[in-house]
Amino acid sequence: MQQIKPITEKEWLGLTLAEGVQKAQHLGYTHRIIEEDGKSLIVSADPKSNRVNFRLRNNLIVGVITG
Repeated sequence: MQQIKPITEKEWLGLTLAEGVQKAQHLGYTHRIIEEDGKSLIVSADPKSNRVNFRLRNNLIVGVITG
């Protein structure tokens, strides 16, 4: 089983969605988009320690939350 590395938000800020997805996969995380261009998206409430949640603006990551 792959070890999940802790992340900090600042290392993701400014990446494109494609770059963020690639980084998440490389680190062993799944991903989903929870906000796009100021609009919150409907997502499930199930927390997962191996998932990053992206907030996007103009296809750039402006926020990341794990879970």
